[in-house]
Amino acid sequence: MIAATIAALFLIHKCSDMPQRGAGLTGTVQEAKEDVSIDDLVSLDEKPGQPGQPGQVGQPGQVGQPGQVGQPGQVGQPVLLDAQKGKPFVPMTPPPELIEVKPPVVSDLKADLKAGLKEDTDALAYRPAPVLKSVGTVPAGAGLERAAADGIARKAATTGMVLLQEGCFVMGSHHGDAFEGEAPAHEVCLDGFYLDMKEVSQEEFMEVMGSNPSRFKGAGLSVESVSWFEATRYCSLLGKRLPTEAQWEYAAHAEGLDNMWSGTSDLSSLEFYAWIRSNSSGKPHEPGRLRPNEIGLYDMSGNVREWVSDWYNEQYYSESPVVNPVGPEEGVDKVLRGGSWDDLPRYNRVSYRTRLNPEFKNSRNGFRCAFDKEEAGR
Repeated sequence: MIAATIAALFLIHKCSDMPQRGAGLTGTVQEAKEDVSIDDLVSLDEKPGQPGQPGQVGQPGQVGQPGQVGQPGQVGQPVLLDAQKGKPFVPMTPPPELIEVKPPVVSDLKADLKAGLKEDTDALAYRPAPVLKSVGTVPAGAGLERAAADGIARKAATTGMVLLQEGCFVMGSHHGDAFEGEAPAHEVCLDGFYLDMKEVSQEEFMEVMGSNPSRFKGAGLSVESVSWFEATRYCSLLGKRLPTEAQWEYAAHAEGLDNMWSGTSDLSSLEFYAWIRSNSSGKPHEPGRLRPNEIGLYDMSGNVREWVSDWYNEQYYSESPVVNPVGPEEGVDKVLRGGSWDDLPRYNRVSYRTRLNPEFKNSRNGFRCAFDKEEAGR
């Protein structure tokens, strides 16, 4: 017992002679414990008499390099997402390859339209003696019996136009899938007029305007990527004009037939009459390659959308006059009709209306010209 007590006192004495832990550190020194526990005694007893190592002087930290100034980020383009599929949504108009062009001087354009450039374009606009144009044999379809029974030989004032007789029809859609701008369905009565049998081709446009703005260039193809101003200018230089929206729909309906698309109401036969997304291979085609409607007009549905003369107003059908309507007096966008090679069937319906700023152009848009019936005899 006495020996054990002496041994403990000896250990305590040795501990008091040991240097403090952490002694020799430059900066803050860790103080030694004031109270020594039993655990401390046991630990010291395992390594008796070992002096603590002096602490190492800490190395001064290096000064950090100044950060570089970040480059300003570029403004991202807005992307609309299809809420159902989570994929980018491409609106019908305007399309991705929009090109803004400067319109012709309005005063000159109005003068051209008023005068018809008759003095300078007699050779182009008024050819000798009207050419007799027969509808010929067309494929079986709704209204063919009526067209055959009429037995009317349609003559054009210039080559490649079809005469539409005066008459009345129901304009707009009375079907459940109609968009707001297509309603209400209403009666319209029109005087007779001529309309190009086919859409204006690139060669025809080049001959008159001296340039070919089309994105898809090719022999015989419809001209596209034209603005409303360019289409109007082309027609006026030939003594013609763009058709009114009512005239266009009357012609697409073959003088009033209630077909969903021009030439047919049967979805399974639509590709025989119209170049649409499912059969176009992603591009426009030569007009006149598919079947015409019942009065001999080609591609009134599909291939390229067609500019008409009217300003767009979604509510116009509610206030439209019955006789020879010409559209609102003013507006922001012009009307396009007929759908295109890149559209689904519902956007190629005869009653479907779309719109675009008249200064813009894209590869889905083309046109055909109209001609007043009374002008043919002059």
